[in-house]
Amino acid sequence: MEFHVEAGPKTRRYIESLLPSMMSQLGLTRKRPLLMIKVDRELEEQGTTIPLLGLDTYLVVLKPTRDILNLGITLAHELTHVAQFANGTLQVTPKGKKWRGKFYPMDYPYLDQPWEQDAFAKQELVFRRAIIS
Repeated sequence: MEFHVEAGPKTRRYIESLLPSMMSQLGLTRKRPLLMIKVDRELEEQGTTIPLLGLDTYLVVLKPTRDILNLGITLAHELTHVAQFANGTLQVTPKGKKWRGKFYPMDYPYLDQPWEQDAFAKQELVFRRAIIS
């Protein structure tokens, strides 16, 4: 998977240094879509992942922070969502999301969403493996 990072120079270098390992761990290196990562001060949450299916692209938006540990863990969390979308495990529908074929409405509680539980379970391990590789 090809990637492009839009951020300040130090943050961009940091993200780019983590991406090869994280993408390898999550099975994204041989996927076809483009991965775009943007660091945006306007983002309210820590991070979000948006599949742009018509463009064959995944957009990951991260909130900037001076806490590079938190930024790396958030990146690992959002890349887990990219892997979920890329593998078809997670799908967006007009009224909610599908996880492994089961429908979840838009208002399903955040911490009960199985794709979030999966991302939280993996994020720290993916990050730690990336910083030691």
